[in-house]
Amino acid sequence: MDQDQRNRFRHLLIIDDAKGRRTVPLEAATYSIGRDSTNSVVLHSKMVSRQHAILLRVTSPDSSTYLFRMIDGDLQGKRSTNGLIINGRRLFSHDLKHGDMVVFGGDVRAKYYAISNLTDSDFDRFVEAKDLSTILSNSVNPFQTLVPTDDDFQDMSEAALVRLASFPELTPYPILEIDLSGIVTYLNPSAVMQFQDISDIGVLHPMLQGLLPMAKPAQPGHRNFFVREVEIGDRVFEQSVHYIAESDLVRSYVADITERKRAEEQLRHQAQREAIINRIVQAMRGTMVTAEVLQITVGLLLEALEASHCIIVQISADGEMVNHYVSHTAVGRHDLIQGNERFLRLCQEAMAQGNQVVLTDDDSGLNLEILAIAQQCQVSSVLMTPLIYLQNYLGSISLFQKSNPTNHTLRDWNTDERGLVKTIADQCAIAIHQAQLYQKVQDLNADLERQVQERTAQLQQKMQELERLNSLKDDFLSTVSHELRTPMSNIKMAIHMLNQFPLEQRQKRYIDILDSECERETELINDLLDLQRLEAGVNPVGVEDVQLQDLIPRMLQPFQSRLSEREQRFSLECEPELPAIKSDRACLERIVAELLNNACKYTAQGGEVSLKISHIGEPQNAIHIKVANQSEIPQHELSRIFDKFYRVPNSDPWKQGGTGLGLALVKRLVEQLQGSIGVESAEGVTTFIVNLPLCPTFNTGFQPMS
Repeated sequence: MDQDQRNRFRHLLIIDDAKGRRTVPLEAATYSIGRDSTNSVVLHSKMVSRQHAILLRVTSPDSSTYLFRMIDGDLQGKRSTNGLIINGRRLFSHDLKHGDMVVFGGDVRAKYYAISNLTDSDFDRFVEAKDLSTILSNSVNPFQTLVPTDDDFQDMSEAALVRLASFPELTPYPILEIDLSGIVTYLNPSAVMQFQDISDIGVLHPMLQGLLPMAKPAQPGHRNFFVREVEIGDRVFEQSVHYIAESDLVRSYVADITERKRAEEQLRHQAQREAIINRIVQAMRGTMVTAEVLQITVGLLLEALEASHCIIVQISADGEMVNHYVSHTAVGRHDLIQGNERFLRLCQEAMAQGNQVVLTDDDSGLNLEILAIAQQCQVSSVLMTPLIYLQNYLGSISLFQKSNPTNHTLRDWNTDERGLVKTIADQCAIAIHQAQLYQKVQDLNADLERQVQERTAQLQQKMQELERLNSLKDDFLSTVSHELRTPMSNIKMAIHMLNQFPLEQRQKRYIDILDSECERETELINDLLDLQRLEAGVNPVGVEDVQLQDLIPRMLQPFQSRLSEREQRFSLECEPELPAIKSDRACLERIVAELLNNACKYTAQGGEVSLKISHIGEPQNAIHIKVANQSEIPQHELSRIFDKFYRVPNSDPWKQGGTGLGLALVKRLVEQLQGSIGVESAEGVTTFIVNLPLCPTFNTGFQPMS
């Protein structure tokens, strides 16, 4: 039997829901969990959110094995509706341990197992078994101690006790022992193999050097145990030292922690990398001025990589080097700037193809011109990284290491360093591209104003041209929304990852501000994209039988806190036996949510908001929805309130802001469901009226849900 096969840990999630018990082997790196059929793990319960939780595989910080982390909500950062309860506690994030009990939405239960000591055939039998007690008794809990109890000793055979007694001889970890005079009294086989010369060198060996002064008791109550790290060559060891007073011996237990140290170093580099990228992204969000973003980037790269100089060059559309951003170490170094330009021209073909280029002054393959430039600028190596976006060569980042006459050790620019520069180069390219798009918007708006002023008298002739410009603006907004969506998702994930680390109160406040603003920007982008899809007729409708009585509590839940904060009164009238409507559940929820949100937003503190749902019989045979609030819209404005980006002047005395997209979205959604929407406003009350047919006849392109 293959021992590796038997000892390998297997991770399982055993789920109990409306369809019974089933076992899910956890072998992938990421699982989405929720009610929606698109999830990796589908939970059969109406109490569970569509995307309820995420299960991520992460490496344990205490060992080389991995574990699974359960996070409430989806990767967009949206929390589940009914929360996540693990071992009786409501949690947002939790590293699962063997035997943990998880409750999703207060309805579905699951239990997590991390087991070993099973062959592949046993594991398959485990997955299919309904009674788990027999198999679990043979498995090994990875969190269980290996130290036997007194009862275990009584049950052990003599041979087993002998094996246990010989543990020091069999352990792969070195064990050393010396007396107070410095003489080595014991080395286990592992110590002899790893430190072959320790007996000859004695207390001068790194593992014993300085040990006795620290271990000898100086006074009563002296600490007789300590841990230290010892470096021998490229290896790092953790040495646990015990002073045994009964026999005046100093015993050491040694563990090789080289890999752990390397992993910690990698984590430090990764954290530094994420911090730099986050600061650049913050700079990008704080300003649309390319010069500010690139100048900040120059300083961050110089600090992060400890280079001698850093230069970022921006290239125009015709290939000319138009702007140079230099680190403080290169200010006034015209020779370095000119040398960098010559390097870029000589390597232009490789850079334009998106390749990083490294030049060193000891490379015999380089031409004499490059070597002469390097010698003149007193640099020994250069790392050049192109700024590429959508296959457009927008500029470059150059990092220089200056020559050292006393120590000519070349910098190799390792893979992590190159990866960091490449990631930052991509962010800089996005910043340049966004600035160009912003400038195009400014130019487009200026040109539009000029045309309106010049051609007012020819308005009828120029209507088609204005419509074309409006369409171009819509296309541009759609493009900008798509381009912003990916970086906004990355920002959201970065905020989530930052929240996993301990933060000071001030840092937490800044992260919360960043998260709130990110959420607001994401909602605006989503509204733009939703409206664009609706106007283009590419938004699919999933038809199903919907009982509005069951849907109403869920639709009203998000508004309870808002009504309470503003001390607003809310009334609901709903016929007790409404017929089912064939419609899209998500569209219905969005329509009612937007109308209620609009009503709450423009109702004064202490005002009243009402929702009334009824059935209209033949010939209409429709659901009748009325949302009313205590505010009034001027009659001459009513015809425009469903227009995109239109907001009624002076209708927002509380300065709550908005984009003018909500009602436009509602109108498009109602039309997509083949309904109608109207508005009445008089005597201080505004009422929106929606009629939706019970059995609409959708076009062939819309597929009903099964």
